[in-house]
Amino acid sequence: GEWPIDSRGRPLDDWNVVQNPTAAVKTNIELQHTLDHDSVVCCVRFSNNGRYVATGCHNAAVLYDAETGERLALFANQGVVESQAALEQLELGDSYVRSVCFSPDSRFLVAGAEDKTIKIWDIQARRLRHSLVGHTKDIYSVDYSTDGRYVVSGSGDKRAKLWDVSSGECVRTYGDDDGGPMDGVTSVALSPDGRLIAAGSLDRTVRVWDCETGTCLERFEGHSDSVYAVAFAPDGKYLATGSLDKSLKLWDISAAGTRAPGGVSKCRYTFEGHKDFVLSVAFAPQDTWLISGSKDRSVQFWDTHNISTAAEEGPSLILQGHQNSVISVAHSPAGKVFATGSGDKRARIWRYSYANG
Repeated sequence: GEWPIDSRGRPLDDWNVVQNPTAAVKTNIELQHTLDHDSVVCCVRFSNNGRYVATGCHNAAVLYDAETGERLALFANQGVVESQAALEQLELGDSYVRSVCFSPDSRFLVAGAEDKTIKIWDIQARRLRHSLVGHTKDIYSVDYSTDGRYVVSGSGDKRAKLWDVSSGECVRTYGDDDGGPMDGVTSVALSPDGRLIAAGSLDRTVRVWDCETGTCLERFEGHSDSVYAVAFAPDGKYLATGSLDKSLKLWDISAAGTRAPGGVSKCRYTFEGHKDFVLSVAFAPQDTWLISGSKDRSVQFWDTHNISTAAEEGPSLILQGHQNSVISVAHSPAGKVFATGSGDKRARIWRYSYANG
């Protein structure tokens, strides 16, 4: 896109920040890098060591250096390619990489795509380790277990699956025609302790399964439209969800599975601030923030240390940082850095700091 300039020809910022005057702390945001793509950026994710950022776009997962913004590798659905030109020459069909994640040791990159496959790439060797086949529709979401043994996936086929990374085999399938998701699984997440799998669905319900047994422990009903995003709080106490009903919700999962059978869990908090679909949610691993991305083109920061205030007063901060939907947000596990992916064909890496220390 064209960079906007002022009347003297100097570049203008094409982004801005609005602070909530009631916010407990003033947060400064700086744009670090803009990563231009040739297609919509469906997803962004950081590696555990904070070194890499990966994006998913048309026919490829792209690996970047999070510090410098340099593009390190293009993992096409068929193999590693050296350049965008080489990618365009491949006969790839038409498949977006809808979700990416890294192994905890940052050695492997996982890409879930619309071609129904999940690819596990060896980053250093630049080669394919596994292609996980078993879902019957597009893959919408992938996540890695904290012990590095499993990958969980969610698909348009109304199922979530758990895969053994060493063998490439599907270990367990979650969801069935009896009480399981009645429509596509848009987002999956593994709890920090690895015990739970959360899944958001187009059917408006969030389900939490016991990872080992496959038992459905919780059904969270409260969103009035499709759920597009789920994320566990770092301490494992809450599950955050984002929906096409324009809201985020926080659910208490500390007592998951201890309730009487058939009991429906109540939503603890609802966050309303977005003017359109909420497409992505992410917690800051060492900070107070819950971050959301929306079709309204904004990123909103919610203060989880003052949850009831956030539910009443709205977001602490609104970042208008893209020219189109913010489809994905991610926070670095290493420092005050986050990333956004957008329909404007850009991913951006941002840094934040606090005005009063």
